[in-house]
Amino acid sequence: MIDKWKLATGKVICCDIGKTGSGFFIGDRGLFITNNHVVARMDIDGAGAIRLDYSKQIFIQIAENTHRASLVIDENSDRPVVYDYAILRLNVTPKVYFDVADLSEVSQGKEVIAVGYPLDFGEPIISKGIVSAIVSRPSHINALHRIRTFLTDTLITYGNSGGPLIGASDGKVIGITTMPHEIRDEARERLLGYVNLPGMEVMRPIRDLIEFVLRYLTVGFNYAISIEYAMDDPLFGSLEGGM
Repeated sequence: MIDKWKLATGKVICCDIGKTGSGFFIGDRGLFITNNHVVARMDIDGAGAIRLDYSKQIFIQIAENTHRASLVIDENSDRPVVYDYAILRLNVTPKVYFDVADLSEVSQGKEVIAVGYPLDFGEPIISKGIVSAIVSRPSHINALHRIRTFLTDTLITYGNSGGPLIGASDGKVIGITTMPHEIRDEARERLLGYVNLPGMEVMRPIRDLIEFVLRYLTVGFNYAISIEYAMDDPLFGSLEGGM
C-alpha cells in the first residue's frame, strides 16, 4: 500500500513564483489537489488589499516523470484562498489515486499517515502518527471563516504542504497537510527577530546555524485541513465528470 501512496503523491514545482510543495491525485480523471498557498504568491497592495498571483508554470513530479499541470479553480473566488486548497488537472490518467474517507468516521486517536516532499528531499517521505484532536480554527487567511482541521503528531514540515493525510487502516484521504503549530511559527519569529535586531552583527557561522535550525525546526503538533472543502468546490463535480 505504501508504494501506491507514493505513486499517487507528487511534488509540486511552480517555476515562475519559486514555490514547491506536495499534492495528490483524487479519482481517475487526472485531478490533483494541493494547497492554494503552494501555487500562488500573495502580495499586499498599497490599499492594504490582498492580491494573488497564481503560477502559470506548474509542474508535478511523480516518481521519475514530470507533468505540466493547469489550475482549474476559479482564480477570482476567495473560497480556495480562505480554505487553502487548489485543484489542478494533469493530462494523464493516473494509475493510482486516493479515495476520500467518510469524515464522519474520523475520530481522535485514529492512526494516520502523511506523504509528501518536505525540505530538499527528491522522493516522497512517509511519516506516521495519530489524529490528536479535531478542531475548528480560524482560517489563517481570513479569521472570519472557520476551518475543520485535524491536529496531528505526524511529522510534517516545510514542503509537506498540500500532501495527503491518510487513514492508516484504509488508505483514504482525510485532509490536506497544511499548517505548522503556532509554537513553531513563534519560535521562527523570535529567532529571526534576534538575528535582525538593529545594529546586531551576527557572525556568518552563527547566522548559518540559525537558518539551519529554522529550516529543520519541528514541534510535536501540526495541522491538516479537512479534505471536505476541496471536494465541495463548485467546480469539482463538473471537472470530475469528464476530461
